[in-house]
Amino acid sequence: MHLALDLITAAGTLILIVLGLALILGLMDVVNLAHTGFMAVGVYLTVTVWQSGVNIWLAMLAGTASAALLGAVVEWLVVRRLYGRPLDTILATWGISLMVVQAISWAYGRGPQTLNAPLVEKVWLGYSAYRLMILLVTALLVFGLYLIVRFTEWGLIVRMVMANEQLAQGVGINTTRVRQITFVLGAALAGAAGALLGPLQSINPNYGVTVMVPAFLAVLLSGKTLAGLVVGCSILAMTQTLFALYANPIYAVVAVIVMAVALLRFFPEGLVWRRS
Repeated sequence: MHLALDLITAAGTLILIVLGLALILGLMDVVNLAHTGFMAVGVYLTVTVWQSGVNIWLAMLAGTASAALLGAVVEWLVVRRLYGRPLDTILATWGISLMVVQAISWAYGRGPQTLNAPLVEKVWLGYSAYRLMILLVTALLVFGLYLIVRFTEWGLIVRMVMANEQLAQGVGINTTRVRQITFVLGAALAGAAGALLGPLQSINPNYGVTVMVPAFLAVLLSGKTLAGLVVGCSILAMTQTLFALYANPIYAVVAVIVMAVALLRFFPEGLVWRRS
């Protein structure tokens, strides 16, 4: 039972990390290599606000907002000018990520930061209430995004823009605004993931970099669907956890890559299900 909870927790953690990345790629066709930078900004601003004496939950909201603000600036100054140029977007967002790492290193140093977890009491099988709360938050975020994209006017507008931008412009939709909001939401999700996972992970300027290999592979497996994302993250996270537990962490990374390549061989369009 404890192993099963470990696997579920690993899957939930990866889903939380990947949500913002998948949203931007799935709805905008933009590979955002600045994702880890947004995560780092989220967690470092959370640490800064929390150390000033503010309640940790408010500090996490501040960290999320700071990542969203940075996302708005990045989209306005850089990404907006590179839509339809995927290679240039990859290089630009990668450069932004490096700039964020250097800025954080200059401001905070390269040493680790600490963020005390709330809700530390053990409630089930040795798991703290905070870890279980993260699983609940992840589930609510996935469900909320599904409802927004599928059943709201904004979701319909976004899907229209992604399907045919010229047609959307012809009916009066401000496509630039739609893309900006989507990118900012993805950045906010990255910042929220960084802030929420801060008490559970080592906080340093390269925060989040170690999970980017399984994160990007999970996005490739998703087939640009939330269902595919959940399944892909679950498979890769569980594979990595089992190999790390019964072999070693190096084999675990290799196993994740092999698993992803094998799945993409049989499901080249991603892990998607369509009604016949």
